[in-house]
Amino acid sequence: MLAISSLTLAAQGIQEEFSQDCSCWTITNHYDNGQVSMIHHENEARKKDGELKHFSTEGKLLRLEEWKDGSQHKITKHFHPDGSLYLEANYEMGKKIGTWTFLEPDGTPTQEITYTGKGSDGTYAYYYAGVRYAEQTIEEGKLVDTKVLDQKIYDIVQEESGAQSK
Repeated sequence: MLAISSLTLAAQGIQEEFSQDCSCWTITNHYDNGQVSMIHHENEARKKDGELKHFSTEGKLLRLEEWKDGSQHKITKHFHPDGSLYLEANYEMGKKIGTWTFLEPDGTPTQEITYTGKGSDGTYAYYYAGVRYAEQTIEEGKLVDTKVLDQKIYDIVQEESGAQSK
């Protein structure tokens, strides 16, 4: 037997629907133009559980997340407005783990972070025009090492960042 209860909070653009088949809520939020901005599921304890999708005002998928009992878990994908992959991130019950690679719309890497599972700790690699030019190591939230892999590119980036801050 399928039992569904529904609650709509029109002022906030939120719709909630409970299904006893899965003992879960489906939460749908909308932009002012009526387009779905986000849809996700919550368990009976009202914690995010399962797939969560974020959309642009035009209806394009911007982010796809997996949740388990209120924590991000497994893979989260972020997309550029053109639909190309921007980032594939990994979580283990809310902790950042594994290698995250940030990409330009054409697939060229801009940054790569390999997380240890302890906050922001890990190895941060930086790219310029697809070339890995520097790496930094963060431990206990502090920078402990910087390696310049391509001095020429490193100098170009430093010069460009100095020009932008003036």
